Amino acid sequence: MPSRDHMIQAIETYCRAECEKDKAAWMALFAVGAVHEDPVGTLRNEGLEKIAGFWDSFQPMNVELWLTEPPIICGNEAIALMQCRVGPADNRRESGRIVDQFIFNEAGEITNLRAFYDITN
Repeated sequence: MPSRDHMIQAIETYCRAECEKDKAAWMALFAVGAVHEDPVGTLRNEGLEKIAGFWDSFQPMNVELWLTEPPIICGNEAIALMQCRVGPADNRRESGRIVDQFIFNEAGEITNLRAFYDITN
């Protein structure tokens, strides 16, 4: 099982890579066959190719993502409380609360990620 520190670092890298538009760093966090559901209830991106496609489609929104509290770690899973800003520089919008659930494999890669937030705001 990955260490607590490893999982926290992976979540911090997930946020930082979003802000820095570093697709390679973001993609390196995921295991082959990972499932990424963002937000929950919408299309599930299964596998690295689909997850990469999600990244590409999301970049025009100019996302800034950050942790609002330290992640909660339990076994090989984590809950991250986050917030984000999206949109062009002259019209940024800040989100409400975001809760991401991460599941990690033995190698410390993300195998499942589910993002919970209110998409109506």
